[in-house]
Amino acid sequence: MRSKILLTASTFLLLAAGGAMAADVVEAPPPAPVAEVPIFTWTGPYLGIQGGYAWGDASLTDPDILTNGEDFNGGMLGGFIGYNWQAGNNFVLGAEADINALWNDQTYDFGGVDLDVGSDYLASIRGRVGYAWDRALIFGTGGVAFTNLSADATIAGPLGVPLDISASEDFTGWTIGAGVDYAFTDNWFGRLEYRYYDFGDKDLFDNTNFDLHFNTVTVGVAYKW
Repeated sequence: MRSKILLTASTFLLLAAGGAMAADVVEAPPPAPVAEVPIFTWTGPYLGIQGGYAWGDASLTDPDILTNGEDFNGGMLGGFIGYNWQAGNNFVLGAEADINALWNDQTYDFGGVDLDVGSDYLASIRGRVGYAWDRALIFGTGGVAFTNLSADATIAGPLGVPLDISASEDFTGWTIGAGVDYAFTDNWFGRLEYRYYDFGDKDLFDNTNFDLHFNTVTVGVAYKW
């Protein structure tokens, strides 16, 4: 009789323990989902402002006066707009346009005549290719470029009366450069860029030839959608 009582009690205890374990399995809360960390992408349109310095060089050639090289350097300020497309994890392709005002007017003694020379703007339309490490983007860029060159002088006219003369030409050339963009947030990024411009040569005042080049360094900030 005692054996039956012990067997019955043991069976009851085993069933109770199994039921408690089953209840624990059923009532255990599910594990918390792992939050996915968003991956930054350079894909999208952007709009920015930039400023910097332009080193202008023009080789002036006049068969009646002189052959000389002149520098006209100055500040620049403008804006840019573009679109990036990130292919895979690292490669970035894009297109961009920019336009900048220039302050580089200089006065030269040109054969005894004061000649004021300067450019009003510097602009370009370019393609871009880059390699991204998350929020840092190293890029190269190149395309067509536009500027102008104006020259003004005062010479002695008939009967010694001063005569103002002026000439202006638009130049089309090419530009190539490189730089780095860095995204501070998902929407804002900064930029440091160098570019070289070659505009070839044109005549001003009929026989005065200007062979025009620029080197520029700019910093900028942009908003990306």
